[in-house]
Amino acid sequence: MGIQTESIFGRICQQAAEKRASEIYLLPGQTPFVRIDGQMQPLIGENILAASFINDVVDSSLGDEQKKELEEQKQIIIVKEISRIGNTQVDIYYQKEELGLRLKLLSREIIELAKLEVPEMVKRFSRARRGIVFIAGTRDSGRSTLAVSILNDINKREVKFIATVEKPVKTVLSGVKSVIEQREVGKDVNTFLDGLRYIRERNADVVMVSQVKDSQVINEIFAIAEAGSLVFAIIDTESAIKTLKRILHFFPAAEEENIRYLLSENLAGIICSRLIPKIGGGRIRALEILPGVPAVRSIIASGKFHQLAGILQASEDKTAISLDQYLADLVSSGKVMTEEALKYCADEEVLRSLLRR
Repeated sequence: MGIQTESIFGRICQQAAEKRASEIYLLPGQTPFVRIDGQMQPLIGENILAASFINDVVDSSLGDEQKKELEEQKQIIIVKEISRIGNTQVDIYYQKEELGLRLKLLSREIIELAKLEVPEMVKRFSRARRGIVFIAGTRDSGRSTLAVSILNDINKREVKFIATVEKPVKTVLSGVKSVIEQREVGKDVNTFLDGLRYIRERNADVVMVSQVKDSQVINEIFAIAEAGSLVFAIIDTESAIKTLKRILHFFPAAEEENIRYLLSENLAGIICSRLIPKIGGGRIRALEILPGVPAVRSIIASGKFHQLAGILQASEDKTAISLDQYLADLVSSGKVMTEEALKYCADEEVLRSLLRR
């Protein structure tokens, strides 16, 4: 990296770190942008970036094999340590036939599960013996942070064999009481499917997969859970019901009954995460939690998913936790503005009713 490029890049990273940004966007012909508390904003005082600047940053960030992959695939994701901002996920890609960069700042520390202030129901998932826990949410919803905190909680409490298949490995876990094996797709194993098939042939107690994109991966997850493992799977969905429907959507209609059966037999729970702007700055986690209790499993087996909404809404008995109830509690406790809660709620009418109580 040239001296001028290094100076500009270092200054951008320093500003992002000082502003506690979660992401940095560097595109030719535009000023640098950062994402702070979920909101995009330009970096004041920075000039429009030249394509040569982006090219210089990319050239210094990649090795020969990675450059070859970028040229072939037109995009690549890596994780590396960057001065001033620490461990960073770097997305490099082509747009308008020129290179662009997105840098996601990763936490250097694994947050203790207790410090995440999650309900006891979440902590119980980390103590389950077997089954599948889907950790759902959109991008930048805190899913990976939650998954890593749960795995580390198990690691610090129990003697287990924990195996992960990730792309990329964002946080390195160090064994405390457990043996931990982390494999990165593209580096340590060719595909998620290959990694999960290898895990199934061994005696892993706890498994984590960072993406669920197709029926083959889902089938491997079912097989691993049925063999007696506890599986945590991250999936791109907004709610518990949408998670179940997405899983069914991976399969032909003729297989729906069988997949509902496998879900009803193996589901330990679904955790849906969202990060909400907090009063005073920063963000706070809001959750929807649907545990795999007998009533839930029975509804899944029957395919009457609309009945799950009733279980979530009638969450006073703590059978489940609805997102709207969670948001109402955050508003009532003075942590979140009503206006912000309404932006993230599942049902505006239900949330307003809860807030009037």
